[in-house]
Amino acid sequence: MKCSLPGEFLATEEEFSKGENTFEENGDIRADSTGLPSEDKKYKIISVSKQKNLVPLSAGSIVFGTVMLVRTNSVSIEMHPLNLKSERQVIGASYAMLPVRNVSREYVEDLKAQFKIGDIVKAKVAEAKPWGIDLRTNEKELGVIKAFCSRCRQPLQLSVTGLKCTSCGNSETRKLSSEYGQIALG
Repeated sequence: MKCSLPGEFLATEEEFSKGENTFEENGDIRADSTGLPSEDKKYKIISVSKQKNLVPLSAGSIVFGTVMLVRTNSVSIEMHPLNLKSERQVIGASYAMLPVRNVSREYVEDLKAQFKIGDIVKAKVAEAKPWGIDLRTNEKELGVIKAFCSRCRQPLQLSVTGLKCTSCGNSETRKLSSEYGQIALG
């Protein structure tokens, strides 16, 4: 059988009884989660074995994203869902805002010195509301985890003095995560 989606028709009540991860609606048995349907023909039960638990985004959730736009008072970030072994993040909106007040515990004079378009960011959800998601990077493990040179777009290497491009020699600054360069992306 193919993978079923939540709400997908599996069988009728005349054919099978509802099993694990299923529900009955108007005589139909439907999947309540994504997974592989299985039929127990001996006991006439249909079930769905979940492949991953779906985890909704909420305040405190860790997200990864790409900087798409940097303004004077906020950064627009395209979020990427986390796919862990047993669970998958559900992200309703694909974009979130990082307001300047949530960037650092210290005063931020210029957001354009802290983030550049294309940077990969690790952030925490500050607020998840129906009209949008606000992020924060004001903890040491949050911030830019991979940055690219604004001149030649090569990855920047962490040095004693900050970030340096080994290709063109350009030096740059960012609001760095303490995990810069340690997280495997892919």
